[in-house]
Amino acid sequence: MPPTPADALIEKEIDQEQIKALAILYDRFAHALDPFSPQRDEAERVFMHEVASLYDFFKPVTGGGVISHHDFRKAVILRCKRHLAATDRPSSI
Repeated sequence: MPPTPADALIEKEIDQEQIKALAILYDRFAHALDPFSPQRDEAERVFMHEVASLYDFFKPVTGGGVISHHDFRKAVILRCKRHLAATDRPSSI
């Protein structure tokens, strides 16, 4: 039986509003025009802190035990990317 995808493991723990807020932070640091700006660094720090807090609070469990923080963070980032792609509005210029 194939393993459950990592993004499905957090489906019950994190609601859409939390993903929306995390996606804003993710977009600020992942797609920053200036990779050395303090705002970019702050957005990344806050994002990583929020993800770590969610992980510590929920400790997502699968059939095989607790998933790793790395896999949890990857699943959150994947959902953030999906949210950003779904809400992307091309400019009219």
